[in-house]
Amino acid sequence: MERSASRLAAAFLLVLASVAATACGGSNSGPPPQTAASGHGKVFVVPTAIITPNGTTTVPELQQKADAAFIAQKWKEAADAYELLLKADPSGTSVPTYLFNGAMAHEGLGDQPGERQKARDRYRELAARFPESANARLALVRAATLHAYLEEWPALAEIGDQILARKDIDDVDRMVGLGARALAKVEQGNDAGARRDILDGIEISDRTHYSAPEVLPVAAAQLRFAYGEMKRIQSERIKFNPLPSDFLAALEERSVLLLAAQEQYGIAVRSVDPHWAAMAGYRVGMLYRALHHDLMLIPMPDAMKTDRQKQMFFAFMHVRYRVLLEKGLRQLDETLKFDDRVNESSTWRKRSEEAKKEIEMAIADEKAQIAKFPFTEADIQRTLDDLSKDVARKKAPKAR
Repeated sequence: MERSASRLAAAFLLVLASVAATACGGSNSGPPPQTAASGHGKVFVVPTAIITPNGTTTVPELQQKADAAFIAQKWKEAADAYELLLKADPSGTSVPTYLFNGAMAHEGLGDQPGERQKARDRYRELAARFPESANARLALVRAATLHAYLEEWPALAEIGDQILARKDIDDVDRMVGLGARALAKVEQGNDAGARRDILDGIEISDRTHYSAPEVLPVAAAQLRFAYGEMKRIQSERIKFNPLPSDFLAALEERSVLLLAAQEQYGIAVRSVDPHWAAMAGYRVGMLYRALHHDLMLIPMPDAMKTDRQKQMFFAFMHVRYRVLLEKGLRQLDETLKFDDRVNESSTWRKRSEEAKKEIEMAIADEKAQIAKFPFTEADIQRTLDDLSKDVARKKAPKAR
């Protein structure tokens, strides 16, 4: 595929060196031709004609071919053609179109290495060089989506500010700007600073009835994901080592925040863009994995001295809280099934696959460890059930 792509790029970009000599009448006088680097050496672009191994073309003809490839969604052909047009016609009136259509073509190439980065750069170049052009606002919105996809948080915050500073934005654009800035703040540890942007964005979504019952537009999905991230971070700040003075109250508070995060991620899963659904599904699975991890760090009571007592503590903790791992595992399974249906292959899918393996190994390891003890899991579970019944009886109101 790379070799084919190189031949295609060469067909667009390679211009015979003899053209320069012909154009200059064989002399060294006159301005030098423009040059650009390629995998085959320097490319010579003559203002009036572009000569390729397949023949001679002009800027209008090449633009027509680029537009036709774009309409046909032949993304590689279109992207290469627009890139060449930018070199051949760097000051032309159509440069904003070259930049925008070229960015969309690069974006259309999806997971191919470096293509989203090229799209991001062309969108941002358009917005910076031609801020008043028809597509400048949309270019910023598309760039924001790509910065979020690439997890480029400082740049996402910057572009959120740029969107919100424009005078020509509508409610949807404002939601994108608020969501971009909020998500960037959350991911950089400033969840308190993100709160106002998140709530303002959701207020717009609710007021305009922007979110359909079954499918969530990207602007709304980003806000909901940011809201989930904020609640997740607040939840995971509550630790259990050292053991809090009121453990049950601390566990309840963390659980409430966990469920609030899960609710927001659950809304984001409905996104029309499967990437946001993959992100949200992964996060829900890891919420339960993180809670289990932190509970397993609870220090063993000093009163437990013998090996049997230590084994009992280990078994009680792991059997009691294994349900958290199982919930996380089910969520990751569902996320991966969804990814299969929509052909999602982003880094978030890979994270889900890795997390699923990690949880499966954790469950297998703890079962193997308990199997070595002089009692069974069934014994532990019966004891836990008896303790739960005792607690319930003590809490029940006494009959008069």
